[in-house]
Amino acid sequence: MTFKDLYNKATSSSIISIVLIIFYTVGTIGISLNPVDFAKLTPFNLLLTIAATLWLHPKKDPFFYVQLSFLFAASFTLEFVGVNTGLIFGKYAYGESLGIKIGNTPLLIGVNWIIVVYSSLHLVQTASKKLNLKVNALTAAAFGGLLMVILDLLIEQVAPKLDFWAFENLEVPLQNYTAWFFFGFTFCFWLIKSGLISDNPIGWRVYLIQLVFFVILNISL
Repeated sequence: MTFKDLYNKATSSSIISIVLIIFYTVGTIGISLNPVDFAKLTPFNLLLTIAATLWLHPKKDPFFYVQLSFLFAASFTLEFVGVNTGLIFGKYAYGESLGIKIGNTPLLIGVNWIIVVYSSLHLVQTASKKLNLKVNALTAAAFGGLLMVILDLLIEQVAPKLDFWAFENLEVPLQNYTAWFFFGFTFCFWLIKSGLISDNPIGWRVYLIQLVFFVILNISL
């Protein structure tokens, strides 16, 4: 990669980061003032976030899109079974804020899984490089799964208020977090072994932007 390529990549990642920060800041203010109505813009948020996340992925070949499609299908199926049986995450139901549903399951929930898995793994990758640590696939996947659970912990506290979803009696069971870690670990390990995770400067930033976003919502709602 030439200096010009590096410069263009750094510039693009900075611009995308600024756009996302502005968008999430507006979202934070809007949701704080009018939670349910403003939360209905969540589908646009998810689509913007995944587009920004994948824009700087260095190798977008057919295999890349096949892998993403498989992750989308696998995670959507997981949620479909989960929400209709209560056997995976516990008994819960989706609201209206995540958009169009098939079988009580929002189509965009698969997009959310891609964003969280991808950004969590990139944060692990970036941190290990900064700290000059050699992390094997199992360890990286475990840390990726843990980061996913941390983000889910924050989301679960505000999900009913935003009409994302709600668990029975508004109590999130331990089963939910256990399942999130298990399947998060599985998806992370699979992406690592498939070689899908490579140097993407926006990946780890997306995780941190979402983390700050939901921390603020937990405080304000």
